[in-house]
Formats: sequence, structure tokens, C-alpha cells
Amino acid sequence: MAPRRNAVFADGAAVTYAELADRVDRLASWLVSTGVARGDRIAVRAANGRIHFDTFLAAARIGAACVPLATELADPEVARLVAETRPTLAFADATGAEALRAAGLDVVVEGDRRYAAALAEATGGLPALPEPSDTVLIVYTSGTTGHAKGVRLSHAAVTANAAMNAGSQEFGDHEVYLTSTPLHHTSAAARVFTMLDGAHTHVVMRRFDPATWIDAVETHQVTSALVVPTQVHRILDHEAYEPRRVASLRLLVYGTAPSSCRQVWRMRQELRCGLYHGYGLSETVGVVTALTAADHEALAGPDDPRLGSIGRAIAGAEVVVRRPDGSEVAPGEVGEITVRTAKVMSGYWDDPAATAAAFTDGRLLTGDLATVDGDGYITIVGRSKDLIISGGVNIHPAQIEQVIAAHPDVEEAAVFGIPDPDWGEVPVAAVRTSPGSALRPEDVTDLVAAQLDRRSRPRQVLFVENLPRTATGKVRRQDLPRLLD
Repeated sequence: MAPRRNAVFADGAAVTYAELADRVDRLASWLVSTGVARGDRIAVRAANGRIHFDTFLAAARIGAACVPLATELADPEVARLVAETRPTLAFADATGAEALRAAGLDVVVEGDRRYAAALAEATGGLPALPEPSDTVLIVYTSGTTGHAKGVRLSHAAVTANAAMNAGSQEFGDHEVYLTSTPLHHTSAAARVFTMLDGAHTHVVMRRFDPATWIDAVETHQVTSALVVPTQVHRILDHEAYEPRRVASLRLLVYGTAPSSCRQVWRMRQELRCGLYHGYGLSETVGVVTALTAADHEALAGPDDPRLGSIGRAIAGAEVVVRRPDGSEVAPGEVGEITVRTAKVMSGYWDDPAATAAAFTDGRLLTGDLATVDGDGYITIVGRSKDLIISGGVNIHPAQIEQVIAAHPDVEEAAVFGIPDPDWGEVPVAAVRTSPGSALRPEDVTDLVAAQLDRRSRPRQVLFVENLPRTATGKVRRQDLPRLLD
């Protein structure tokens, strides 16, 4: 470890690794003095900041687990998750504290006297180091198709994830990483631990803003960052964007939500850094397949079929697309993505039935439907839960979305099923068009019918300004039918 190197730059100030280690030991000692023990849970609800590094690492030191909760959750959902995980204590910023208190928790507020006193606690009385199997994080899935579930991630899983990311993303000797996605989400939360493998500097934005993001990259000479696809295009479209201002970037990781082929090709053409498309789940601590920087460089053009893929399995992850009977699919055949890896979850919090249903023969069933080509490149066609069954025929929304999104007047499309008295279900498309577009509903339906089949054509086309999203940019599938209201 490099004690004088900056570990975290957040809230306008830097913390070195020596200072972070001291903060963590003091807070861990304070937690022990208040009765927090191995196996207990600590809720954390705050905008991105140092509080996440303090609490995640201090809890980890004593074998407790942090439960990061999204700041945008409604009060009843906060109360439900608190009742479900039964935290001993909570940490929050001023905005996030009220709902936690209303749920009956003792809350330590960032920046108040109690928080300062905890960080001033004399070190000592720390227990033995936790076991690899101890839970370090309980992260809630984004809930794009229904109720969120608490995913238990162990010390062993986040440690394996750090090593796998270091290899797959080729971390340098002094990586400077920028976080602009919420630290309650798995992909960002895990980086609090990944940074320790190589003493990275972690630059944290409270919330994403394209101008601030560009400034942060330039000011801190950021070398790698994770972004949601929609954020990339806001950056490229912003008046402050100039290639020289982000010249320090060697790798831009994009993921957490789908990208259209047109969007990715634009990134490939306009960005001078390497691109890395990661696919993963909270249940696998993030990335298990990747379209790597080398893959992006090798793309032949905007029609290269690999452009719409999620790449191939990274080292340390065995990713196989399987039929319902467990056999491996043939190239081009649709099956479910399954994963075996050392960085898989320990299970869902307090839900043994859901945990058992998530695994078959030690393999995680992702619920994502995909095809695979002869070279191992995987392309997602939809979620098993999103499948539309129309007249006994399986219709995959993602395939329809890709066709619609390829139209030059379309920025984004989301397809969902609605009940139909004759067919059981039929597809509906919500489409966000480019400014000034004259696209008509029949243009969309004709396009789908011509490129897929008449059964897949949307029975209704809704032109919308925005799609319902989670904090990490994923479309909230369960909210799409409300667009019809």
C-alpha cells in the first residue's frame, strides 16, 4: 500500500491511504464500543461521498455488513428494507436520515458531532479479522421487473472481483478511477474494495453532470471510469467536451444498461480512449463478460455483429448459454445465460427459496436470454421475465428494441407486452425520437415487420420524451405499462 497516495477525493477534499486507514480503524473501534458485532448489519443512505468509504471499510473490518440504500427510495420502501435486514445502526447524510429514523433506526448523520466523535475514537479493541465467507455487503437489485432482493456478497466474492477486474480491465500502477454512478449500486460499491488492490485513487462525484465529469477527468487526470450509456452521449454532446480535456482516460467502462449499436459506434468513433462494455449482475459482483478494448478496436464497422454483443467471458468466470434442459445451445439458438464464478453471491438475504431457485448445479441462472456465436460472443435478446408469449410464440423485446433503435430518427426504444384477448399478449413500443423527427407509428411497425416478422410488430407505438429509469440508467420495466395511462 502507498500511505501517502490519495485514496479518495470526495466532498472537495483528498484523503490519503494513511488517513483512510486511520479513519477506518477509529470508526471500527467506535462501532465495537457501541455493540456492533460480527454478522450485524449497518444501513447506509447518502449521496456519494467519503461516508461510503468510511462505513463500508469499517464494517468490513469487524465482520459486519453494510446495506447501502438508494437515496431516491420512497419512505415506505426504506421502511420495508429496514424491516427486512434489521440493521443495528444507520449512517446517512442529512437528506437520507429522516426516513431511516422513521423506520426506527438510530442514525449517525454525516458531518454532525456524533460522526466526528466516532472518527476521533481511540483505536483498540478490534476483533479478529473476518472470515472470507462473512458477508460484507447486502446490495439490493435495481428492481426493474419487480421487488428488489438483497444480494449477500462475501469478503471472498469482492476480493475475487477485484483481482478479476484488475486483469480484465488492465489496471495500471497508479489507476485514478472516477465514480459518477450511485455508490449504493453494486458496480460502484464494489469499487470501494477493488481500489485496495493496487492502491488506486478514487475520485467521487456526488451526482453525475457532464460538465463536472469533464472537469473531474481533466483536473484529476482520471485514467478509467464507469458510465451509463446515456451519460456518455450527454458528455459528447456537451459544449464543454473537447478530446484534449479527457486525454488522460485510457479506458471508459460502460454498462449497467443496454446500448444501441449506433450509440456504441459513435463512442468508438469519437472517443480516443479504450472502450470496455461490461455485463454482469449484482449476484456476480458485476462484470462476468466483456467486449474489451481490443474487441472494440477490432470492430469492422457499424454493422459488425459483435457491436451489439456483451462480449465473451472474462478470466475467472465460466459463462454458458443453456437450454431449459441444461445442455449448451448451438450457435444462434436462444438460451439462458448461466454463470459459475468465485465472485458469486452467497444468496439472497433471508430468502432461501429464492436463493435455491437462482442456482442449478452450482450455476447461477441469470434470467437473461441470449444467443452465442461460434467465437463465443454473446448477444442478449431479452429477459425471461420480459418474454412476450403471443399466440404461443416467444417474442423477445430486446430484439424488437434493437431493430427500432437502429432507425436514424430513434434515440431509444423499450418494448413491453400487454394482455390481448385473441393472442394472450402483444408487444407495445415506447419510442424516444430525435428532435425534429417526423417518424410515424406505422413506420415503426413496418420496420419491425420487415426485419423480424409480423408477429413481432408492435400493436401500439408510443412516442415519449423519457422512459422510466432506475438511478443507474436501467429502464424500469414494471413501469412501462403506465405509459399507456
